[in-house]
Amino acid sequence: MTQSPWLSIVLLGVAITGYAWMMPKQASKDKGSEFQSEAAYEQLLEDLEAENRELVDAVAKFKREQDDTVDRLSRRIVDMEHQMKLWSLQAQAATVQAAATMLVQPSVAAPSSDSEKSAIVDSDIVQAPIVQTPFIEPEADPIVIPPSSIRGRYPELLELHDRGRSVEQIAKAMNMNKGEVQLILQLVRREEEQHA
Repeated sequence: MTQSPWLSIVLLGVAITGYAWMMPKQASKDKGSEFQSEAAYEQLLEDLEAENRELVDAVAKFKREQDDTVDRLSRRIVDMEHQMKLWSLQAQAATVQAAATMLVQPSVAAPSSDSEKSAIVDSDIVQAPIVQTPFIEPEADPIVIPPSSIRGRYPELLELHDRGRSVEQIAKAMNMNKGEVQLILQLVRREEEQHA
């Protein structure tokens, strides 16, 4: 049995038509799944960026709170040191006054009667001059508060960054993690943007 040429042409046409009919459906499925995976990837990137922004904001808020606490505690320490100096000077003045009154009082022989005792006490009170020591104001030390800006806290790190060193090189030189270095650099940029 030989087949006629037109039958083989018809069969070939049917096969091509069936294949062509199946192809667009497969391509549309691929495009749809590709679009879905791309959309999921975009959503993941947006979520990560939002979380990163929230984290940087939280760290910046925490840093501001810590800076305020450090400033407040620094002022308290300076005030307490000033108060301690005042008390020390007052104690020295009292010691000098006590020593001066002891030097001024004359040595007296032991009295025998009560009337002699009262006369000696009265004469000591009259004879002993009152020594007043002037109040000495302590020298005002300038209040030194540690730097509260990030640039002031990490000058070596920022100097290395300004020289063009990479984050890895800075982290190795400062013995820090790369994440810490990146966070500090982000906070410096944000601080400079706020002050600009």
